[in-house]
Amino acid sequence: MSAVPASFGDIRPQAQATFARRILPSIACLLAVALLAAAAAVIHIAWTIDRDALVRERFLAERAFETHQEGMNRHIADNAFWGDAYANLSSRTNLDWAYDQQNLGPSLFEDFGYEAVFVIDAQGRTTYSVIRGELAQIDADEWLGNGLRALLADARTAVEDEETAAGLLTAEGHPAMAAAAVMTTGGSDIKPGPGPAATLLFVDLLDPARLRELGAAYAIDGLRVATGQGDDPDARLALARLDASPVTMTWSVSQPGEYLLWITMPVLGAVTLGLGLLAWLLLRQALRNLRVMDTSYKRLMASRSALAASEERFRDVAEAASDWIWETDHQARLTYLSSRFEEITGHKPDTWIGRPLLDLLISDKAALQDWLGSSRRAPLRCSYRAAIGCERHCRLSARAIRRDGALLGYRGTASDITEETKAQARVQYLSQHDALTGLPNRNRLREYLETRLATVTSVSKLAVLYIDLDRFKPVNDTLGHGAGDEILVGVSSRLKQCVRADDLVARLGGDEFVMVLGRLQGGDDIEGLCARVVTSLSEPFHYEEHLIHIGASIGIALAPTDAVQASDLLRCADIALYQAKANGRGTWCFYGSEMDKRLHERRRQEDDLRLALAEQQFEVYYQPRYFSEGMRVNGAEALIRWHHPTRGLLLPEQFVPLAEETGLIVPLGEWVLRQACLEAANWHAATVVSVNLSPLQLRNAELFEVIRSALLDSGLPAARLELEITESALLEENQSTLDVLNRLKTLGLRLAMDDFGTGYSSLSNLRLYPFDVIKIDGSFVAGMPHSVEDHSIVKALIDLGRGLRIRVTAEGVETSEQMDLLLADGCREMQGFHMSRPLRVEELHQLFERSRLQETAPSDANLT
Repeated sequence: MSAVPASFGDIRPQAQATFARRILPSIACLLAVALLAAAAAVIHIAWTIDRDALVRERFLAERAFETHQEGMNRHIADNAFWGDAYANLSSRTNLDWAYDQQNLGPSLFEDFGYEAVFVIDAQGRTTYSVIRGELAQIDADEWLGNGLRALLADARTAVEDEETAAGLLTAEGHPAMAAAAVMTTGGSDIKPGPGPAATLLFVDLLDPARLRELGAAYAIDGLRVATGQGDDPDARLALARLDASPVTMTWSVSQPGEYLLWITMPVLGAVTLGLGLLAWLLLRQALRNLRVMDTSYKRLMASRSALAASEERFRDVAEAASDWIWETDHQARLTYLSSRFEEITGHKPDTWIGRPLLDLLISDKAALQDWLGSSRRAPLRCSYRAAIGCERHCRLSARAIRRDGALLGYRGTASDITEETKAQARVQYLSQHDALTGLPNRNRLREYLETRLATVTSVSKLAVLYIDLDRFKPVNDTLGHGAGDEILVGVSSRLKQCVRADDLVARLGGDEFVMVLGRLQGGDDIEGLCARVVTSLSEPFHYEEHLIHIGASIGIALAPTDAVQASDLLRCADIALYQAKANGRGTWCFYGSEMDKRLHERRRQEDDLRLALAEQQFEVYYQPRYFSEGMRVNGAEALIRWHHPTRGLLLPEQFVPLAEETGLIVPLGEWVLRQACLEAANWHAATVVSVNLSPLQLRNAELFEVIRSALLDSGLPAARLELEITESALLEENQSTLDVLNRLKTLGLRLAMDDFGTGYSSLSNLRLYPFDVIKIDGSFVAGMPHSVEDHSIVKALIDLGRGLRIRVTAEGVETSEQMDLLLADGCREMQGFHMSRPLRVEELHQLFERSRLQETAPSDANLT
């Protein structure tokens, strides 16, 4: 041992001299070269960034004008190809319709900023003009100048292809974007008049303020008309007017590269000084390390003692771990099993020591061997047979044991995931089946139809029966949803008894069912089946002490006679169903092309909905949400109601589907959002308001600005706004939806996944999307008292939310029994008819006041 310190003493002076004379100068030179290279690279990067920024801003400027022109083309097409506009402005000018009723008058300036609206007849005369929302007697040629005739000629050419024309003109000394379209009847019942139609013209004046606004929308600073004085010669965009005169735009060029230089060069200088200091410190540290090497042997011996203690601790942990730990030799024969192995599998470890690990598992042995030999080894899902004979699932992880490059064996852990696997299978099943009846749902029905339609021929027909229950709604209204659910289960059972094993019965939701039938010989067979279905569902249902009588109406569509696409076939059957209901219910009807008159009725309903939006016939009700602890009100969910002038108070399910189909859900949803924010701003500071977002709203490009504006206008703190998104809204356009939700989160609001557990991939959605709350679907809550599976799913979802630190709210709590089960399972929030029905805003304020008085009552009592 004495030779070792002596050798160290001989080496230390020589190592210090070598380091000082050779290594240190080399390090200094390398650092200098590296810093010079870094400075050159930063300068080059800055130049490249400035160049790329200029190219990008030129592209965005071009895109701003192109997009604005496209938007004006779409808007003028909507108005010019409108039958009412043609009737009131083309051959004659109806000022009352156009200006007084604001169909084509001041609203175009107020809402869209169009400074001028003209109607020009075929002879070039201006028959109608509105300047900045005011009726005027101004000729379009005088106001716009040259180029107008070229635009009108382009519009008359474009109308042959049902298109519009647009371009740049000059008005009031400024460039002006103009869009023109020849007026048509738009496919309506209005008969075209004699002679050529008039041309509708919209003009947007691109004055300095408008150009700045247009540029700001595309992150272009100071977009303006170039004057040649003080303008950057590189930031120029040439546009051509229709009168062949050019106009050049310019903007204030951003210079991120130059800014980068101002930031990085001082930092680089500081880094140079820092590295020099670091090199000096490293030298001192290296010399110090030489002096402490003499003590390494003692530390090594101490490390060996610590290693022995660590091995002992590992053994203790292995025996106490929840997973069982295993080790094998290089031939994968088991050499060690922790005590948890026997507790989980029931097998004694001694009976498996020395036997191959592969014999324990139920899987392809070659695949398992390849997995063990893989260098990049992900956890393996496999199964094994427990000692009691049942098959269980586990997740296996492994790591190779090597010494000096030689393989000694493998070690790893095994986690029992049997319950997790069952839960995932259940969730997957529910994504394809109705949670209440167990029938295939809409998703499964569409897949089945597409598969069957791919093989259908003129000989092998396919029949679709669209079934809607009659007199079902009064059951829910009078006896409650429990009775309604039991009736739906009974209906599904009777329907399955009416079909063959290879046919399909599906529930679309509510009281709507669909049958898909093959191997039918003709219309008599179908009518016979329909008679059996109607007769079967007409038999009374027993619920507690009540006899419940319902019925059914059936719409029938045949493939390939009526349609060959799944969606078209269901639509035809739905149309036939409406006809069957119109015929008196309790009957069936085959689809016929004449039934498309139903579409006209739908258009009338759509007009009613548009009128309701214009006249604000809606009102927001609120269903309170409660903390489980003390049943304190912590917020409310906004629910819309429609005060229809003839049909009375309508619930969302009576008009929201139509709004979603027609796209009116976007303005309707915006109204609900703004109204809820305005009213919630007057609530107690701790309460939260929840607002539902439809899939169409999520795809609306203006959603972020709408929500931000609603928060600013109402003064409601963003943290008190919660947006509810159903999982069905996440099934398409996942990346774009994720981008939208992430951007919404930057406002500081909360996101909730509504109807959780009914979609395709709830677990993956929780990991991917930034949700703060999950709302358990009411169908699971309703089934808890009667279904062990539903209760297990609800409890698993509550535990899952707790594990992910996501708040969990149970919806649809309608009985005390359901509430007690949720409280026992640890659910922190709940809502439903058992606590409170949806309330008007005045009633909600009264509820808040009662809740506040109840909370302060104990403290008041103490004061007395």
